[in-house]
Parts: sequence; structure tokens; C-alpha cells
Amino acid sequence: MIHQLVYYSRNVVQGNDRAMLTNLRDIVSASQRNNSRDGITGFLIFDKTWFIQILAGEQAQVSATYTRIARDPRHATATIMDARNVQSRSFPNWTMGGAMRTPEVEEVYLQHGIGSAIEPTRLKSAHVINLALDLQAFDAAKRQAQRLAS
Repeated sequence: MIHQLVYYSRNVVQGNDRAMLTNLRDIVSASQRNNSRDGITGFLIFDKTWFIQILAGEQAQVSATYTRIARDPRHATATIMDARNVQSRSFPNWTMGGAMRTPEVEEVYLQHGIGSAIEPTRLKSAHVINLALDLQAFDAAKRQAQRLAS
């Protein structure tokens, strides 16, 4: 069995849009290294206000990863939405995939009934996972189109 944890936290990364994007790239890069080492896979959804993340792996490693994130000063009020054992990983090929909410992916959010600001307290973990899967599919289709164009 794989342990899956879905959480949200307030994004308290400081700075303008460029500084925020640089900090967020640093977070994803460090997460990819740490998660690869620890056998964790997952997906991070973020905007200027929230981080929402799905983590999967061995229960002890997932718990340790969440504890490290909850202590990170770039996150505030980390809250677990759901933690359970599942049959398989939702993002088996991603040590840490991620999607920043941008105008380019807004249609994906609208398809999930999220037209305004994300309110993680109003979302169920299944909704978050389905949104992340569709964001991943959007990214894959975009990359495929870029490959075909070159």
C-alpha cells in the first residue's frame, strides 16, 4: 500500500511576482531532490495565497516530509485535508510536479468549478487530486504540442 497525504498551507513567500516565482522554483527543485531520495511522489498546486499538495510514498517518509514542510517558514497554517492508504500513486512519474495558477491554465480551474480564488477549506481531497491530474494532463499536452512544432 502507498500512503497518500493531501494538505494545504498559506503561501507566505515574500516579494514581487518575479521573486515569488524564483522562490517557488527553489521549493520545487529542493522537493524534487528530497523526494527522489525519500521515494516520495506528488504534485504541488500553488498561487499567490495557497500551496495545495499531494504526497505519496511510504507512510514514515510521507509523514517526515509533511513535518518538514509544516516547519518551513514559507508555509503557514499547514493543514492536512486527507491521509490514507491507496492502491497506487496518482503521480508515479513525478518526484514533484507542480502547476502555478496562471491565465494559461485558468480553463482547467474553471472545468473544476474554481473561477475565483482557491479556497482549500471548501475542497475535498478527491477534488484536489482530480484538479492536479488535469493540470498534469494539460502540461503534458502542451509539451507534446511543443515537440511536434519543433
